Amino acid sequence: MKLRIHHLLGTGLLAAALITGCGRGEAPQAQINGEAIAVVNGVAISEADFQDFLNLQRMTRPGESLLPDEVLDEMINMELLRQAALQQGLDKDPDIQRQVERARTNLMVGALIDRRLDQEYTEEQLRAEYDRQIQAIERTEYKARHILLDSEADAREVIAALEAGGDFQALAREHSTGPSGPMGGDLGWFTADAMVPAFSQAVQAMEKGSYSSEPVQTEFGWHVILLEDTRSSEPPPFEAVRDRVAQILDNRALQDYIGDLRAAAQIEVK
Repeated sequence: MKLRIHHLLGTGLLAAALITGCGRGEAPQAQINGEAIAVVNGVAISEADFQDFLNLQRMTRPGESLLPDEVLDEMINMELLRQAALQQGLDKDPDIQRQVERARTNLMVGALIDRRLDQEYTEEQLRAEYDRQIQAIERTEYKARHILLDSEADAREVIAALEAGGDFQALAREHSTGPSGPMGGDLGWFTADAMVPAFSQAVQAMEKGSYSSEPVQTEFGWHVILLEDTRSSEPPPFEAVRDRVAQILDNRALQDYIGDLRAAAQIEVK
């Protein structure tokens, strides 16, 4: 029973409060007309309010069988609880007032953003952004192995063993302290931005089939690296990322709008 009560309070109470006007000092008197599907102590619940509440319940409780009569009962319960809270003066509680104001702010900001971003991009705009993103993507992938060691001296000993004809995979299994050691140091395929800068820079400077002649230090320790192969990855087709490209344009438009607001504002940070 407690779980059920918490669920109602967590998912339905805010919706009911917003629908029926929780922030008011007293319960609004109903304008009883043909749209009211219930009246609770003189407060009308309209068909539109009910549909909003029902839609919210469907989103927050996926997979549940929601009967309209049961949902209406929940909405009536929420209205009764709202009225009881008002009678106890909870609408005057400073913490609750702050939370209500925060919810109000979130709703208004969300509506403003929706209005600002309510636009359709042309095919030319989408493809131009797609091309720009593709050019910025790191296309080269590297296939490498490494041997991770605790000290520079240990790394130099491994390099000396390699120069003497030692097998890289065998040395990795024997000496590497990293999780890839048992796999012969295999790191698979990766792009440069997937690794820490010092490691990536070393790999990018190497030729295929070579190992690092000098130990490479990172925050994880000292590395001896073997670059096995490189390849150029194919970018995703435009149609597969069309929606993502539109989101990028939306984000940029929003950031530009926020930038304009900040430029025109007087802001003092203390």
